[in-house]
Amino acid sequence: MENNENQSYSEVTLSVVDPEKPLPTDIYLKVNEKFIKFKSKGDPIGTDKFELFISKGVKNIFIISDEIMDFLAWLNSSKAEEEDSFAKEAGEESRGFFQRTQNFKEKIYEVYFEEELNEEIVEALQDNVSDFVENIKESPITAQAISLMLNKNQGVADHSVNVANLSVFLGMALGHGHQFVLENLYMGAIFHDYGKLKIDPKVLESDNSRLYSNAIQEHPLSGVKMLRKTQGIPVQVLTIIEQHHEQFNGHGYPKGMSGDDIYDLAQVVSMANVFDNTLTEGKQLPTRERNKRAIKVIEFDKGKLWNPKYIPRVIEALTLAFSIKKEVA
Repeated sequence: MENNENQSYSEVTLSVVDPEKPLPTDIYLKVNEKFIKFKSKGDPIGTDKFELFISKGVKNIFIISDEIMDFLAWLNSSKAEEEDSFAKEAGEESRGFFQRTQNFKEKIYEVYFEEELNEEIVEALQDNVSDFVENIKESPITAQAISLMLNKNQGVADHSVNVANLSVFLGMALGHGHQFVLENLYMGAIFHDYGKLKIDPKVLESDNSRLYSNAIQEHPLSGVKMLRKTQGIPVQVLTIIEQHHEQFNGHGYPKGMSGDDIYDLAQVVSMANVFDNTLTEGKQLPTRERNKRAIKVIEFDKGKLWNPKYIPRVIEALTLAFSIKKEVA
């Protein structure tokens, strides 16, 4: 439905909106210089539609200008409520981690919206990663914070940031403490699905087609190919992205690498990726059962996806994180 042409509208960045929360006002899209009502007050945008907008580069939504203050007040109130809830469960010392993660998630969306990256964007993102990792090293992510954050996965940026946070958490548990190594882990995790993000949404609609299968199998390489066009991304980050779906037994993709030929940091990101995906797949389960299921996927791998030497310390770290979550729940 088209709105009155004389109506005034205000622009809001899509990335700041929680796609699953009921909206406080109607929202509009700008199509061919006309404003089209997209969602009514009380409706959520929906994660699927949100992800579609990202793939198509839709950066902004519009609010009737007379209602913009109500919308902004809702945004601020929603963020404050979520932050307070997180701090209550994870501990007041985790409030800063929550704030940094939420700010970082919005920056990730801004990067994803760009059709092509450039050196300036990458440099700004790297600076943010450096600061973020330095903060984590000074105040390590608590087990409570990790467990809570991973159970709030709502979309592609949430997943990317979850995998990045968990990769650093697991990397440190495995003995990686060097700033540069942890930054590479974080950057590799942030961009691990970059190639998938750029797949034509129509291809992803039919998950039984050969076109879909080929696109998924090639997304690590296609992501690296796109990222190589930009200066400033370390080769270690590109290696993580390219190898995060390789399997220790040689049955992964895109190259079927095996054993110690697979980059160890790619294995860390792979574990974090599978763990977060398993949590998402089990979202209909009670939190406790979902957490146990995700831990068992890694515990019972036995050399299929990952080097068995990593498993004991990873399970110890995850059990610590999620046993604390169980007590809170």
